[in-house]
Amino acid sequence: MLIEDEGIVLRQWPLGEAGAIFSVLTRNHGKARLVSNSIKKNKSMRSSLAPFMRDSFVYWKGKSELSRLSQSSLLSPFGLYLSSDYDSYLAACLMAEITEKLFEPSQGEEGDYLLLWGALSALSKKKREAWKILLSYELRIVANAGWKPEILACAECGREGDFLSFSMQKGGWVCQKCASADAIRFSKPQKELFCALLLGEWEKCREPDGKVEKLIKDWVNYYLDRKLNSLKVIREKI
Repeated sequence: MLIEDEGIVLRQWPLGEAGAIFSVLTRNHGKARLVSNSIKKNKSMRSSLAPFMRDSFVYWKGKSELSRLSQSSLLSPFGLYLSSDYDSYLAACLMAEITEKLFEPSQGEEGDYLLLWGALSALSKKKREAWKILLSYELRIVANAGWKPEILACAECGREGDFLSFSMQKGGWVCQKCASADAIRFSKPQKELFCALLLGEWEKCREPDGKVEKLIKDWVNYYLDRKLNSLKVIREKI
């Protein structure tokens, strides 16, 4: 089946002497893995398929996870802009890594693509600090995948309130009665920063906080570990 779509390159692997495999989050077909056997012979095409580049693609999709790349055209050279700023480049690398791990081939919705596009665009234009964009993206892409932390009520009993303890196991902020041994206590400003990053309320994200940053990293890793473990069990049964 011939597919025409646009997408953002997440990463690439060498294939033989002149080829490469590209992992791409597409707008309408989820994550795709595209193969070109002669990419190293085409300098302009090779540069347009570097990580973080946004391109239009034409490719042949068969029964396997690998699709044959027919042609591509550069739409947004985010990779070129990001390479000149270390913090922005590092943030983009982490976003691409999380996205690559989060989605299996053909998984991913248009909203995920638009979120990544917006984050890379904001990084390349330096609209706001890289730490804000990265942490917000991490929370929001995982939330899109179905793992959104509860922020308005206790994640265990459902009682509404502005609770300040966070439990990984229970899926968000919890009241004192429901707080388990894994629950971590935060200050009110720290919770406000967490919520602002999740909701994209940039005016409330004033200063970075190491404890909040660690919570977000742990939350994302906790979700990814559960997802990868679930996939391992499923594959063992097939």
